[in-house]
Amino acid sequence: MDLKRLAKFKRIIIQCHDVPDADAVGAGFALQCYFRSFGADVSLVYGGAAEIRKPSLLLMLNALGIEIDHVSELPPDTDLLITIDCQRGAGNVRHFELPDTADTVVIDHHKPEIPEHSGTLMRPNLASCSTLVWDMLEKENYRMEGRVLNALYYGLFTDTNGLSELRHPLDRDLADVPNDTGLMRKLKNAAITGDELELMSDALQNRETIGGISIFGVKPCDANLLGFISDIAQQVVDVDCCVVYSMQTHGVKLSLRSSVSEIMASEIAAFICRGAGSGGGTAEKAGGFISFKGVEQEAGAQTAEEFIKTRIQEYSGYYDLIYAGHNDIDFGAMELYRKLPLPVAFAKSAEIFPRGTKMTVRTLEGDVDTEAADDIYLMIGLLDEVYPIKKGRFEAGYEVLGGEYSPKTEYVPIVLNRVTGDRCDVFAYAKTCVPKGDKIVRATELKKATKVFTEWDRDKYFSGEKGDWLVANEGSYEDCYIVRGDIFEDSYERVI
Repeated sequence: MDLKRLAKFKRIIIQCHDVPDADAVGAGFALQCYFRSFGADVSLVYGGAAEIRKPSLLLMLNALGIEIDHVSELPPDTDLLITIDCQRGAGNVRHFELPDTADTVVIDHHKPEIPEHSGTLMRPNLASCSTLVWDMLEKENYRMEGRVLNALYYGLFTDTNGLSELRHPLDRDLADVPNDTGLMRKLKNAAITGDELELMSDALQNRETIGGISIFGVKPCDANLLGFISDIAQQVVDVDCCVVYSMQTHGVKLSLRSSVSEIMASEIAAFICRGAGSGGGTAEKAGGFISFKGVEQEAGAQTAEEFIKTRIQEYSGYYDLIYAGHNDIDFGAMELYRKLPLPVAFAKSAEIFPRGTKMTVRTLEGDVDTEAADDIYLMIGLLDEVYPIKKGRFEAGYEVLGGEYSPKTEYVPIVLNRVTGDRCDVFAYAKTCVPKGDKIVRATELKKATKVFTEWDRDKYFSGEKGDWLVANEGSYEDCYIVRGDIFEDSYERVI
């Protein structure tokens, strides 16, 4: 979407959904500031039955000087309407009449509820609309002032239950943006009303358990409240994983927590929401949203509550568990395969940051913590996945070609200095390489979804679905790993 083209409109209305939240307001305010920098007349508005009353949102508006109008109609000279964090024609946003000559644009991070057109930009893989707008403005090289950055950061904060449900690396990038910590502290501490405290109490007194996972239903409430409830529930001694859900206008908001390594909160969130919404986060904290329309398409007559509980029951028996070096799997009985000499890439961690630097590799697959050292390299796979590898193993298995590497991914992996916050593009240091000689492995196709805890990181697992492959290097079965089915077929051949 070409924001510069949209900036040519003279009378722009940015409309939030009927019950505005900090994400809609933050994203809308950022766009308002951008268009005003081109001289456009821009208003931020919302419809619906009631005006904004939430204390933290009113504090945000006042502290950042954001003007948003509660309206019953749009100005007759409107020539561009942008619905932000919502979709014109959906049930949660008032449908205003427009002049026949006016254009419409949709910018949202939810699943499509309306037919898409040339003026539609929807990114449901992002956790907030603030992330989407921040990325758009970054690509325009727009210099965002402090108020704009604070608004976008707080929008992300509230839509991810306090940054616990960051789904995409772009979400994590926005979370790293400097902000006014004093203001954020005030906003965070103005989050709960007395009525909401009663809702929390009622929810925590009614627990259901399915497959060892605790479930708490909450009456309709502000989505940000769910994070507080799940944080408290997770502190109960016999709660290893909890799912907290609340009915919203068009679906169900979920907040999840896990304190056991066998269940990543991000994974179970995505599992529950699959096909009916979207979910994600980190290993310990995650969240998601399921639309009522999605439940109907996936489960027919099931209610949203029944759908959630059915998915949790399915998840509880869905995966096998394999611990590298501590299992009774007979790898020697598996078929032999040879890895094809396809070009991949690597980067030396000590060339990216000084030796000893604590750093995080940020990719679409998630964040990986490691340290810059002479003996730690970063491998870049066929799909631009990035993972650490010991220098000795790299030198034994790969031949350096030396040419620069051309990325294929939608998101360029970055490496962050965890102390200073400095960021580097890993591809800027990447060189191509190919497997050396014949790399022989033992492998078998998975007949059931499986989680593998590798020797590299015993606290986190890699999961594979039926049709993916379990692989171990020939002659060294202590470690094993999962290769996605399509990658395995393109990268290995059977040894006859």
